[in-house]
Amino acid sequence: MSYTVGQVIYLLSRTEIKVYPAQVIEEIKRKTINEEIVSYVIKLPDKERTEVVLDSICADIFTSTEDLENKMLDNAKRKIGEFLESAKSMASMFEPPEPEQKEKTSGKKISTEEKQSGKDSETIEVDLGGGVKGKIKMSEINA
Repeated sequence: MSYTVGQVIYLLSRTEIKVYPAQVIEEIKRKTINEEIVSYVIKLPDKERTEVVLDSICADIFTSTEDLENKMLDNAKRKIGEFLESAKSMASMFEPPEPEQKEKTSGKKISTEEKQSGKDSETIEVDLGGGVKGKIKMSEINA
């Protein structure tokens, strides 16, 4: 990418979650037989006003705060997605809870487990609490 001397750029650090402004203070052009190489020297906003070659900085470079903001939002969305996928993956280790229903008239919890055998398939078992269980034939309720 090309920059102009005097331009302010924004550096999104790759090693920490920080943004630094910097000013391009020098453009260096080297011309060889095979290519032309352009590098830039920037001034950092520290107390010493450190000057470094831009290529030596471990950061993503942006020329506008809008582009920088979009990149940061994209990174945040991607990371949040990774956190959520990880949580879903970890949640799969838990067994689903037993299905429960609340009886409307007495407010006691009942669990419905249909018997798998042929003629008992219309019978459900009801947990009335206190170790007491009852069986109900669905055909008698619908009649």
